[in-house]
Amino acid sequence: MAEMAQANMLGQARKGGKMEQAEIDALAADLAAAISSSYMTERSGEIVSGKPILESSSEDKQLPLSRKDIIPNLSFKTDIKSSEKSETVEPEPLNSAFSMMPTASASGEILNCRQPAKVPMDAKLLRLLIDPACGSFRVYVGSYKFRCHLQVLQAHSRFFQDLPDASVTLTAHLPSDMVAPTAFHVIYNWMLDLEKSPKADCSLVELYSAAFYMKIDELVEYAFACFNESSVCGSLAFELFREAQRFAIHTFQQLMLSRIELFFLPLVASKDFVELDIHWVQDLLSVQSVGVNSEIEIFMSAVRWLSHDWSGRKVHMERIMGCVRFRLLPPLFLRFLQGEQQTLVMNSICQSPKVRERVSKAFVYTSSELCDLTKGIFGLIKDRSPPVQRKWIFDSRCSYHRKPGGNQGQFFTYQQFLNYLESLHQSLPQHGS
Repeated sequence: MAEMAQANMLGQARKGGKMEQAEIDALAADLAAAISSSYMTERSGEIVSGKPILESSSEDKQLPLSRKDIIPNLSFKTDIKSSEKSETVEPEPLNSAFSMMPTASASGEILNCRQPAKVPMDAKLLRLLIDPACGSFRVYVGSYKFRCHLQVLQAHSRFFQDLPDASVTLTAHLPSDMVAPTAFHVIYNWMLDLEKSPKADCSLVELYSAAFYMKIDELVEYAFACFNESSVCGSLAFELFREAQRFAIHTFQQLMLSRIELFFLPLVASKDFVELDIHWVQDLLSVQSVGVNSEIEIFMSAVRWLSHDWSGRKVHMERIMGCVRFRLLPPLFLRFLQGEQQTLVMNSICQSPKVRERVSKAFVYTSSELCDLTKGIFGLIKDRSPPVQRKWIFDSRCSYHRKPGGNQGQFFTYQQFLNYLESLHQSLPQHGS
């Protein structure tokens, strides 16, 4: 045993005298290495731990061991291996799931806090929608540019829904002859619910024209509901007709012409009538709801429009005379048309082949209504159905008006007609249906 041998050598050295310094240093190193580790002594299959037990020499008295001093250690081999790998053994880790904080937050129970008032989402979105700087879609109306949101336009307008490549180009051009800039501005604000009434800053005609072009059915129905009021007639209907001439809405203009009714003769007395385009004069004279006392007044109105610029309008003479319902003219007046006329315009009209043919057929028809003719004469008339009547009116101040309207015995000259129109410049007629 190395330890005991070293001890004996140390004792002998002490007895024998001095040892060399090299031997002393080697012994000191061996002793230091022995002291730094735990010594285990195996005796009779038992492991004794603690202080190192050295074999007693003959001079040392052997002490008896009690059972308490002998401690069995079944993990001897494991401890030896562990000590070879590491001098220290790490302790067991703590419970990683343990926390001093409660599992559920108690801030809602302990802290008495109150949530601040939240601005509604629709208000925030509306603030963004009405800000022109946020709009990425540009709409050009004439020389005006509007920054809008495409989704807002598509939500109300079928025109923008069907617009090709709208999400790519992010631009749209609207014709100024259909959409007024003020109307588009009002309609877009109406889309954003900024205006309760969509006619705040534009006329109803502008609103209708823009809504009609952009295919906004809700506004088109709204405008027509306003136009269908009973008060929209006479001079108001003609004002709406004239305003609509700025736009290409012919159906609406025809509707307004049909609402003129009792205002027809005062209109014929004004310069507005003679300045109308051939297309609109033709439509106006063809309306059955115009208020006249006789079909003669329709014929005289056509003569007045032609006479205003005979050299430029004589090419339209047959078109205009086609609006006159000759079978509603009294036979006496038809006979008058077959004679020679005193004025250039009347003579040119009556000498027209088509007008003469219409006058002859109408004379046969009206004569058959006044007397009992043979079936042979009726055979000369291909169309024997009665013509559609006008809206007959009566003005007590007119010298040639008769009751009832459409009287077949009536007759008056063109000059008498002009005199009556002159009187309408002073006051409107007192009509009776």
